[in-house]
Amino acid sequence: MIKNILKLIRIKHWIKNILIFLPSFFGGKINDLNDVKLLIFIFVYFSITASTVYIINDLLDVENDRLHPEKKFRVIASGAISKMNAYLVLSIFMIILILTSFLLPFEVVALSATYLLVNILYSVYLKTIPILELFILALGFVFRILIGGIGVSIVLSKWIIMLTFFAALYVVIAKRRSEILNLKAVGTRKVLKYYTESYLTSAMIVVLGISIMTYIMYTIEDSIIKQFGTDKIYITSIFVVFGLLRHLQQALVYNKAESPVEFVFKDKFVFAIILMWFATFYLLIYI
Repeated sequence: MIKNILKLIRIKHWIKNILIFLPSFFGGKINDLNDVKLLIFIFVYFSITASTVYIINDLLDVENDRLHPEKKFRVIASGAISKMNAYLVLSIFMIILILTSFLLPFEVVALSATYLLVNILYSVYLKTIPILELFILALGFVFRILIGGIGVSIVLSKWIIMLTFFAALYVVIAKRRSEILNLKAVGTRKVLKYYTESYLTSAMIVVLGISIMTYIMYTIEDSIIKQFGTDKIYITSIFVVFGLLRHLQQALVYNKAESPVEFVFKDKFVFAIILMWFATFYLLIYI
């Protein structure tokens, strides 16, 4: 039962919420124990919020999921967890969110609530509107870094906000392209009929270029150089470009882009590049 509940709340997808810690990392405050404790609390709070969205989405899409070759194995669609039990978990999560919201900064709670509302609207209707549905999914990652920044009173660079949005948009577009090529969701994800492989491939390349540009602009911004006390941050661009190009290659050549979370864990090159990027950044701003 516990295993099925963990699948229901998509515990593996909590890794996306690590973005909440990035503002503190970039802000040079990751060594502040009080900030880290608060961010861990916010991380759990937002992860429960995100899991609430997953449960609502699975309850609304249960019939379509049963027609999908992979989603039919989701715990509600497969019957591993009944709708009644899913509603029970959903209710418990909502109660937890309401009770713990009084322990967090108002802005964090407000942004989390907005994220929840937007994603419920997405699950109900907005996911059927082409392009807009891509933007909404990408904005979800922006919510994460904004919440992390507000939580520890860090003002985020406009470039890092744009980078987060465009990098996430690139990954979402790649996922849609993979779905079309695999023909796994064409009958169940209605919005796919508005896209073609060539359109999504072109969109991927355009957005990839914007993502790389925004990261480079971030590394050479005067305020960032003054904040970190070094003008060598641009060196980390090597890892970002390599990682994104590796993803592009795997997506276009081998069509390995449908699950971003699984891709990071399964692709040893990308995983190693991410670790080297973090290590280099840490050495440049903390040592």
